[in-house]
Amino acid sequence: MKYLHRIALALLTFVVGVAVAPIHFHPEGIGCGKVIDGGGGFSITSYTSSYFVKLAFAHEGYASPEKANHVFSQRLTQVVQVLEHGPKLNRDGIVVGQRAMTLFFSPEKSCYYAEVLWTDGRSLHSIVSTSALHVREFEKHQR
Repeated sequence: MKYLHRIALALLTFVVGVAVAPIHFHPEGIGCGKVIDGGGGFSITSYTSSYFVKLAFAHEGYASPEKANHVFSQRLTQVVQVLEHGPKLNRDGIVVGQRAMTLFFSPEKSCYYAEVLWTDGRSLHSIVSTSALHVREFEKHQR
């Protein structure tokens, strides 16, 4: 019985430690290229979190803000569910574009994944992961 209490205490300590520890992201790789439809270029950086969850952060540049907003709207038609949708604010609280938190399904990997995407002028940005918690946490650091 004494060992059972120790194991329970150790497990509780571990769970509390994981719950309060901040998530850290470590870059794994970077890629870039040209956006075929719409002009500009794109870049993507992949990350692994301190909990070994994969995440990707992408930037796409377009010829105009209208084109970036069109691509944003097109992406929203492909989602399983839109969790949040509204204006994208910069650090000063000024509206710079649109923002949406979405849920997609990947038939190839047979899993759901969360994506936050937003426009900022001629740019479209996105954060993608199988963990919505990681997407939100990473987004906090991008503001």
